[in-house]
Amino acid sequence: MWIRSALLVSSILIATGCPQQVAPAAKEVSAAPVVGAEDARVVADSSGDLYAATPTNPKESAKDTPGPGSGAPDETNGVCRLYAPKLPRPECCPRDFGLDVALVQRACGHALYLGESLHASCGFFFSGEDTTTTKPKWLRLSVALESTVAKAAAAHDERIGLRVAMDPSFRSTPVPGVEGAMWSRHEELRWALIPGWSQVRLLTWNAQSCSEEGIVEVIQHLAAAPEVPSDAPRSSLIPGASAAG
Repeated sequence: MWIRSALLVSSILIATGCPQQVAPAAKEVSAAPVVGAEDARVVADSSGDLYAATPTNPKESAKDTPGPGSGAPDETNGVCRLYAPKLPRPECCPRDFGLDVALVQRACGHALYLGESLHASCGFFFSGEDTTTTKPKWLRLSVALESTVAKAAAAHDERIGLRVAMDPSFRSTPVPGVEGAMWSRHEELRWALIPGWSQVRLLTWNAQSCSEEGIVEVIQHLAAAPEVPSDAPRSSLIPGASAAG
């Protein structure tokens, strides 16, 4: 009898469910937000499927974009007219070398001054009226390591003679009409060592950049220009111009 009663109780418990065996209530789950092709975080392929977009690094993107002055003159830095034909990130020259841009334009016959940039030495770029069909003309200025023009010329002659001209007899000669200045040439390249300052300045150019008569005038002006301290602030955007210009 008691067995039959026990079976009956078990059947009732199974049918009604024992409180100790009730599963916990399922948590309510919110629907995921819908992401469309207009969302910047995704991209769609040709079939319309969406994929996560590759994150963009602003610094990496900036490297792919030429900086101001690369390939076109730019004065937005407020320090100099910046220009370099190909440098991705041109910079202004760190000092004034005594160059007068207006004088160079007149003496060498350049219609336009494009600007300056630093790349080992300081380059100054000029052009004719049509900048689309002609390569820029250039002059470059730097400071020699040696303390006098004579010492600088000796070191320059040895370096150019052994590494460029392959001629141990390579020698600089005096610049006509400019006391103390020395110059030299090899093929299309030209160099001049300029006296007058506490540091010797080296001027480099090529034959297409200026005539011989014109460059002598430029060298004369450089030799006579008052020395500008290397840490002096820039007085104008264009070398040789007044502060107002």
